[in-house]
Amino acid sequence: MIRFSNEMINLKGVGILVMSALMLFLGSCTEVNNQLGTNIIPPGQEFEVGFATLEEGIESYLTYTDSISTGNLDYAYFGKMTDELYGVKTKATAMVQFTYAVHSDSIKYEDRDSMPDSLVLVAGMKTVGGDTLKEQSFDVYRLRKLLDREQSYYINTDYKEYIDERPMFSFTFRGKPHGATSFDTLSLKVADEALAREFIDELWSVDEALYTNDTLFMEQFNGLCITPSGTSPEDAAVYGLNLQWDSSEGPASYLVLYGHQYPKGGDSSLVEDDVMRAFCISNESNYTKQRAVTTVERDYSATLWGANINYDVTADEALENPVSEGYVQGFMGVTSTLEFTDEFVASLRELCPEGVDIFINQAKMYVDLAEDDYTYYDYAPARMGTYTNYANIIAVPDYNYYYEANYDTELLYGGYLNRTFGRYEMDLSVYLQELLHDESNEVSRRITLGMGAYSYMEQAMVKLSLMGSTNPVKFDITYTLIGK
Repeated sequence: MIRFSNEMINLKGVGILVMSALMLFLGSCTEVNNQLGTNIIPPGQEFEVGFATLEEGIESYLTYTDSISTGNLDYAYFGKMTDELYGVKTKATAMVQFTYAVHSDSIKYEDRDSMPDSLVLVAGMKTVGGDTLKEQSFDVYRLRKLLDREQSYYINTDYKEYIDERPMFSFTFRGKPHGATSFDTLSLKVADEALAREFIDELWSVDEALYTNDTLFMEQFNGLCITPSGTSPEDAAVYGLNLQWDSSEGPASYLVLYGHQYPKGGDSSLVEDDVMRAFCISNESNYTKQRAVTTVERDYSATLWGANINYDVTADEALENPVSEGYVQGFMGVTSTLEFTDEFVASLRELCPEGVDIFINQAKMYVDLAEDDYTYYDYAPARMGTYTNYANIIAVPDYNYYYEANYDTELLYGGYLNRTFGRYEMDLSVYLQELLHDESNEVSRRITLGMGAYSYMEQAMVKLSLMGSTNPVKFDITYTLIGK
């Protein structure tokens, strides 16, 4: 047993000597030849990674466009609201078409007459924003002018050109609508007896041939206009009327006319049968696509910054009134626009020495919120879109929102609010790559910060820290230089 133990000690000693020799050998190789093989690498395959921060040469402005199309939305909007943080007043008006849907008196009786009794709006609605506790009154007009199916309509469309001087009906509403769970019944009260009687009688006795021809029907009944009355409070709410003909999107919207039958030539107050005739309000129909248009009016006079807004400036017009704090408002409101000067483009091109190509791996743009209170975070949009043309929702190439939505993928663009740092973060590497190589000034040097492409009709608002502030917009750029 003792001899066995001594042999083990000797083996350990041999192991220590071997390890010591190995360490001594490895320790002697302290210099590494990093140039090994460089003589066989083609010059065009040599890479150098760099990092830069750019924030000079960017100018910032407040912008607003009233040329956003509202003729192909899934909701038509109406109501008044006041932004609780910044005092912006908004008024929305809806113009909608309707077509025949169903009537309960399909069997004709020779010994009976019929007459209409009441008209109601059965609406699938949602709240956009505002104070739903404030009761609001609405006027309902008959459209006297047909909405052209081939024409584009925008938020600045003058709805007054389409309606009578006086409304036919009115109704009141308050509270949150039932939304996706159930419809809301809005009882229409007569506002002008002559106009109301003309409309109801004409709708009740319409030629049955029009029940099978949407085009002819809408030529006779151009549609309805729903707008807040002059007595509605400014700080109430804006609602959306569902136009989708899909039960998964919530209850559809109808105009329903109730009446009754009575003995022919007899007393019209004697009710033999109740009659219902329904007319669908939609963006679809059996034969002809219906139209719906939302018009929006805004008042920024109560804000501290309304006078600085640039309205409907074209791409070749100069922007005025540079600001250090910008705003982005939902429901097609004010936006913030950044303009890259020659100084910025020169700084960008200085990253690439002559004789070398550059590839921008990442160009993170950081836009800080100007308020650090979480109340403002909750009120801000969850995602910011970046556009070269906000009126037409044309985004920078990094923000390919259509591809993202239709191919169920997440863009490197980002654009989401980072609540930890209180800022929006957008990767604009493709846009800056195009700007860097733009020798013919074809790439727009203006980008507009607005609501996300699929949420610009939502109510939200945020104040942004822009150029000249303590936290200006900046880019962190990671790039690779490629030898030619």
